[in-house]
Amino acid sequence: MSGRDFDVVLYGASGFTGSQTVDYFRKHAPKDGFKWAVAGRSREKLAGVLNRLGISDVEILVAESSDQAAIDAIVSRTSVILTTAGPFAKYGTPIVDACVRFGTHYVDITGETVWARELIDRYHAKAAQDG
Repeated sequence: MSGRDFDVVLYGASGFTGSQTVDYFRKHAPKDGFKWAVAGRSREKLAGVLNRLGISDVEILVAESSDQAAIDAIVSRTSVILTTAGPFAKYGTPIVDACVRFGTHYVDITGETVWARELIDRYHAKAAQDG
């Protein structure tokens, strides 16, 4: 996945858990050679989180999770997408679908086991086949 614009994109960065994750990245992400971005539905809310935390060098990406083309545009630019935007059964499937198609690693914080099982049934074989 080298050659991507970002190592990690955090989708849902303006929510409670997302903003805590942004703060964690601010404090602990490597300063050299690590490129990350925030993403979500509202540029204004994402900018507010970055401004509140004094972050000025992180790109903001905007996409509704229901807009597959916009999600594809984000997922294709990163090696890993980390999402904190739930409920995941409602907002996560388009992101997972894009990750499988673009070979992007997917990470979330869900506890929605039924949804996770559905994703395994739907996507595991293709994801495993593609590595």
